[in-house]
Amino acid sequence: MYNGYTSHDRIYSFEELDFPLDGVEFQHEGQNCKRPYIIFNMVSSLDGKATTYAGKLTGLGSRPDRNLMKRLRSQVDAVLAGSGTLRHDAFIPTIPPELFGERQKNFSQPQPLGMVISNSGNLPSDHRFWNAGKDLRIVLLAENSNPGAWLYEKAQVFKFPVQAQNQQISLQQVLKFLFEQLGVKRLLVEGGTILNYELISQGLADEIFLTLSPRLVGGVQNMSILGGEGYGMGGGDLPKLKLRSLYHHDSELFLRYQFV
Repeated sequence: MYNGYTSHDRIYSFEELDFPLDGVEFQHEGQNCKRPYIIFNMVSSLDGKATTYAGKLTGLGSRPDRNLMKRLRSQVDAVLAGSGTLRHDAFIPTIPPELFGERQKNFSQPQPLGMVISNSGNLPSDHRFWNAGKDLRIVLLAENSNPGAWLYEKAQVFKFPVQAQNQQISLQQVLKFLFEQLGVKRLLVEGGTILNYELISQGLADEIFLTLSPRLVGGVQNMSILGGEGYGMGGGDLPKLKLRSLYHHDSELFLRYQFV
């Protein structure tokens, strides 16, 4: 479906987004479990770069793109990012007052939970992310991490076992916990490149909203929207996606894909 969009203040309506409310069934340790419905929101240059300098997004995101980010945040229970995103970006997953009315149709809380996942617990204590208060901030850590005492004052901290093969947090267990214990039914992931790859490569992905910025960046040190070692998922079956909608404004493309 193609839409020539003219009002750059509103790319999707609440009715168009219509994210499922009942979670997604998946297998974890031989059991049938449920996880949140997971959507990704990313911006990329035409040559596939998600950063432009020193891990930052400078020059890529436009006003329509930022408005889309806010609208997606308004329709989820929680927003998740990796620790690298928190270290390099102004990750403050709040929504403006003008979206409160729309949000309250589906949610009791005016703001989504802001969540960070980290194996080490090495997080910047001076980031504005923490200003929202402990009720709205969640940190997901590896069970063997040893974060500073300050973190327990700024956020709710939960620890998870690591997988023997890669010493990384079990994302399946995290998602099961979020759904069952915290009531997260719709989860928005805003990077970074490592977290995106781990979720998508493990089949823990439902939709991706990708803004294609009319820019070219280059540079081997700039990252794409997906990481992954070696050849990534190239050695196996690549994930298939179906285009759900396409908007454009001033040569910028806003794509919505569903994993199939």
